[in-house]
Amino acid sequence: MHFVFLVSYTSAHMRAALLTCCLLLSLTAKAQEPYPLTPDSEVQDVPHGTVEKTTLPPGQFYPGTPHTVSIYLPPNAGAEPLPYMVFLDGSGYLGGRMRAATVFDNLIAKHQLPPMVGIFIDPGVLPAIRPDAQNRYERVFEYDSLSNRYVNFLMQEVIPFVEKRHALSKDPNAHAIGGTSTGAVCAFVAAWHRPDQFHRVLSLIGTYVAMKGADTLPELVRKTEPKPIRIWMQDGANDHITPDEPYGTFYAGTWPRANQLLFDALQFSGYDAKLTIGTGGHDTKQGSAELPDALRWLWRDYSPEKGIGKIEVHPPAAQSTAGFDKRGSIWSTVDAVNNWESLNERYMHQEKTMMLMTLDGSAITQKNVIYLGAENTISWGTRDVQQGHIQAPTNAIGGLALSADQAMLVATDREHRHQWSMQLDKEGKPINPEPFYRLEVLDDETGATGAAFDSIGQVYFATKIGVQIAEANGRIAMILNSPIPDKPVDNIAFGGPDHDWLYVTSDGKLFRRKMKTHAVPVDKPEKPPQPPL
Repeated sequence: MHFVFLVSYTSAHMRAALLTCCLLLSLTAKAQEPYPLTPDSEVQDVPHGTVEKTTLPPGQFYPGTPHTVSIYLPPNAGAEPLPYMVFLDGSGYLGGRMRAATVFDNLIAKHQLPPMVGIFIDPGVLPAIRPDAQNRYERVFEYDSLSNRYVNFLMQEVIPFVEKRHALSKDPNAHAIGGTSTGAVCAFVAAWHRPDQFHRVLSLIGTYVAMKGADTLPELVRKTEPKPIRIWMQDGANDHITPDEPYGTFYAGTWPRANQLLFDALQFSGYDAKLTIGTGGHDTKQGSAELPDALRWLWRDYSPEKGIGKIEVHPPAAQSTAGFDKRGSIWSTVDAVNNWESLNERYMHQEKTMMLMTLDGSAITQKNVIYLGAENTISWGTRDVQQGHIQAPTNAIGGLALSADQAMLVATDREHRHQWSMQLDKEGKPINPEPFYRLEVLDDETGATGAAFDSIGQVYFATKIGVQIAEANGRIAMILNSPIPDKPVDNIAFGGPDHDWLYVTSDGKLFRRKMKTHAVPVDKPEKPPQPPL
């Protein structure tokens, strides 16, 4: 009996000791939690906004597919138009550790965020027609794409839907968009296509790897004229990486390295960007803990007053330092970024007399005119008399351009990314064609519709993503933004008294901008320098 009592007594003490030990271990683990939430993510004694969950009916961009949309309105929202922020995978941002609505409440109360509308949208699901059939899940199609489909969906369907509930600001400086994982890619691509609509981007554990082309974004950022975008990026050092597979556990690549590559490109091009790499994996522990700081950083200096706190493009600091390679640099090609001038009809008529090359796809030499003939041919001769013709090297020829020494001819291809270089013989006949120039393309962009040469042998191509500038060696080095965001450049020519104005057409309108480069007059051909090899 004593033995039994002793065992009972000992068991009770053991249970107490074990309980104490477990409690201490729990407290220690909690204390060592690397990414605890801050009070900004906890419900505080501040005014609270409201969240309305609703359904956006199917539309033209994702046929038959409804989308769940939750709309956050800040406390005491009046009738005035408000800034807004779009969150992809919206339900995830409202729940779990993210608690975006609570973060909004707290930061708005502390005047660290402007009162704003939160638009939390989930990826669509096309419902099955039969009980024994599977749904079509749209998330990858919507989010992984590099096309403009999703941002057009936002601007033409989602935003008007939300505006029926509250007025929204039209100022792109008052618009932000954020996403997680592949949703981060979608958020960045939306701002990339429409910087006239989104200036602020939140990217958490962004999937900038080889899924459906996001791995090509760093090179596009480096080559493209900067856009007015501010971006906060976050990832974990162990995102799809393990000690046994430090090179990555997934076919598409390694997330932290991909994020670093994009961040490097943003820094190279002078963007206002921040990257935090923690110790975690592909989860939202770090992102949820940093969400308040990320929002503060993205919206710092914001003011509804016009021009105050505006996100603008600035040259990278490195360009003024020793060792900066200016070859192929946007900043050595244009006087200022995004400085297209729109020309009215009267001015257009006056300027046509100063254009070096025509905008009709033909090329003028000292001897004759080379032009596009019938049935996909290239002809040469005078305007009135044809001296000869050949079959074009492509079935979708768009335009012609002549080199400064009038020895080479470029023929553009509207439907393919490779553009053609041909030599001109002594009679002006195009010979020796090669698909010499390789354009940069996004999901559904193809080809070029026009081209122009400068004096050093660079070729300027009119494309869907802007003016792509190829070095004389055939590599695309620079991309000038279209004068109309997300509209293709249709044709291109140099002009002006000194041949240093670049003229383009887009959406039926004529634009020009001053260049640091220039073309040469038709009656004074000159030999360009040897290209870099």
